[in-house]
Amino acid sequence: MLNGHGGVFLRINGVYPHLGRMEQRVANFIKNYPEEVVRLPINVLADKVGVSSSTIVRLCRRLGIQGYSDLKLQLAQDLAASTRHAYADEGDASGPEALIRATHERLLDSINDTFRFINAADLVKAGNYLQGARTILVIGTGGSAAVASLFNYNLIKLGFPSQASTDFVAIPLILNRMGPQDVLVAISHSGSTSSVDEAVGMAKSQGCRVVGLTNYPESVIARQSDVVLTTAVIESPHGSEGGPIRVAQIAVLDALWQWLSAASQREEVGAAASRG
Repeated sequence: MLNGHGGVFLRINGVYPHLGRMEQRVANFIKNYPEEVVRLPINVLADKVGVSSSTIVRLCRRLGIQGYSDLKLQLAQDLAASTRHAYADEGDASGPEALIRATHERLLDSINDTFRFINAADLVKAGNYLQGARTILVIGTGGSAAVASLFNYNLIKLGFPSQASTDFVAIPLILNRMGPQDVLVAISHSGSTSSVDEAVGMAKSQGCRVVGLTNYPESVIARQSDVVLTTAVIESPHGSEGGPIRVAQIAVLDALWQWLSAASQREEVGAAASRG
């Protein structure tokens, strides 16, 4: 079995909550028996799982993979590259040293997995939206609220007209004053947080651009966003408030901030050259 960090596994994790029941049956079999899937013709896999061959092809497309042959090829590559280590459960760690090592591995995995799938074109698109914004509102709830505040602080340091809010009573009042020249940055690990979803819907009705950050690229918030930045985190037993999720969110937003910072520096150099 894969260690949970192969490319196919991460793609499945990203879309799993939004798959149909039959597609989930195929996805579960792939996650549990990847070595077997690599050897099976599509009709044999369909019989074993109890679905049609078209369901398997449809799942491949949902994963962004052209077909079953490509799925088997990617699985084989994942298996060859896998270190075959499993997440350590901190609760079972034999001492503080083991706990530290396990935490270190989980944090590194969250960053490495996320950056394997980060889309540079989407990052640039989000950066362009922010550069052209009259005002920026950054929102998040729960653990994402702290990430929203940090990103807002970094935007302000670069001179962007940004504010953060976690007050979902006040947020509609702020959005009511926003329009097509403004940008909402919505942070939600699940992509289905109702309060954030409602804010995104209101922003769209006002004509705002929406930059979404989520772990699930087929979630409600992702579908409503103009550009989606994604993390690729396998949730720990501690749930969505775990450290790896926040670390991955911060890493993606830091990459975006670095792009904005470099763009600002280029503008300053260009302005200085034109004056000289």
